[in-house]
Amino acid sequence: MNLDWTYEEFSAFAMLYAASIDAEIDPEEEALIQQRLDERSYQRIKAVFEECSDAECINTILDYQKKFMQDEAGRNKLLNDFKKVFEADHRYTAIEREMMHLFKRML
Repeated sequence: MNLDWTYEEFSAFAMLYAASIDAEIDPEEEALIQQRLDERSYQRIKAVFEECSDAECINTILDYQKKFMQDEAGRNKLLNDFKKVFEADHRYTAIEREMMHLFKRML
């Protein structure tokens, strides 16, 4: 996988994956994620995301672990980004809570 993304590009990808956990990306979630990047960069990252399977998304997130999450602060930054996505539509569902727990264990 391409490992030369900036943190903003990586976090947009990871946030797209987190937003898709409940089978759809709500408009509020997508709007939050789009704020991270200019339109062209967002569309490029979204296209990569849409081509990836769940396993490829998880592997990409784990591949970036060494680059952006070497310490507790880096992990917490990404986990906070996930939480913002989960709360963007003003619903923090049981599936999203479980995924947050899984992300905490995974990272």
